[in-house]
Amino acid sequence: MAGQIRLIYPFGLLLLLLAGASLFFGADTPMTSFLFSGALLLLAGVKLVSGKSVVLPGPIALALILLATSFIFDAITGRTVFAMKHYAIMGAAIAVYVLAETQSRHTKDVRQLWQAMLFILLLISIWAFADFTLNPDMIHGQPRPYHEDRLSSAFLSANTAATFFGITLLIATASILRALRKVVSLSPIALIESLFRHGMLGVVTFLFAAVCLLLTASRAGLTFSLVCLVLLFVWETVMRRKSAVEHDPGFSLIRVAVISLAGLGVAGIFFWNLSGDVAGARYAELDEDANMRLVMFSAYWEAFLARPLTGYGFGSFSIVNDMIMTSENAHILATQGAAHNVILQWLLQVGLIGLLAITSVTGWMVLIIWQGLKKKRHATYLRTILIVTLFVLLHGQVDYALEIPGVMWWWILLLGLGAGIASRETTRKPRRHKNS
Repeated sequence: MAGQIRLIYPFGLLLLLLAGASLFFGADTPMTSFLFSGALLLLAGVKLVSGKSVVLPGPIALALILLATSFIFDAITGRTVFAMKHYAIMGAAIAVYVLAETQSRHTKDVRQLWQAMLFILLLISIWAFADFTLNPDMIHGQPRPYHEDRLSSAFLSANTAATFFGITLLIATASILRALRKVVSLSPIALIESLFRHGMLGVVTFLFAAVCLLLTASRAGLTFSLVCLVLLFVWETVMRRKSAVEHDPGFSLIRVAVISLAGLGVAGIFFWNLSGDVAGARYAELDEDANMRLVMFSAYWEAFLARPLTGYGFGSFSIVNDMIMTSENAHILATQGAAHNVILQWLLQVGLIGLLAITSVTGWMVLIIWQGLKKKRHATYLRTILIVTLFVLLHGQVDYALEIPGVMWWWILLLGLGAGIASRETTRKPRRHKNS
């Protein structure tokens, strides 16, 4: 009973808040960003105050110092006018990390946390699929402002939705990989039985996330998702290449992985055909969109060079975008709300100093998870989190999902879970000595 209560509070509440943020336009409007940021900060504050001890993880201590320093600098230079929303979002990200790290470090059954997260993501995926197929022109009862013919969920941007469902796809894959470890025979019946007995939630979530991802028709989202999916399968296979099952000496995870990847390929072809020309037609426009990206990146890079160290401040993108607009690039820049590149976005807002700060904090988080692989406990989850991080950063080079709180907080949740898993004490059962 105590374990179930701890699963509901605070982790269950945390998941519900992140789900709410995802469904309310990614919590990207000023009202929703402050609302959900405040709720997350309150939840973390209550948890820390009511806890027996308050120990902030190293990366979070550094993040708080850097955030406080940045706020003081902005206050002195008068750059806080448009920055408060972003400070609230980053403060909430710190709260998400602390809650997730604390929960996974002290929960005996990490699988429960992963399954709970997967269940919430499944519900969001089902809602997104139903919403798009039943009424593709509307969202929350209102006409979609753009991407009318592509699934965008409540994020409004199909490319942002692609990042979200790519993350969901990889999280579901972790459950499938863990289920495959329990396979005792390569017969189709045994494979299907093992998957649905030990990984049914993962399989169903994977299927819905895959369909949603295809319907976003995001070329980068589809490409990077597939690359990271294969990398995760290969990494898991290589690390468990010596595994064998007692009932079948010739059995190995490599053969299971090959069969599974073949099955993924067949399923991928099926879903691709099912999506019609929604995804395929987008690849025909690749050259045109690439040229647009080059114009954008060139303009933003020149703007960064004008103020390279500290940038223009949080929330300044629209001002900078208007400032650098010319008659030659206005037809492209006039409709942009972000740089479509996470590095350029940070360089424009906080310069090289800010980029170095966020890279240091993120790198520290990733390093903790990487070192946790040495303990070989819940390694599949840790590998998945690292691959998700790779996917998010890769897609972030051509899009702006990390600027959307309802996506970015899910990634931070995973980093916190990974850090907590990696920091867990390794306990060994004492050996029993027989009396002679």
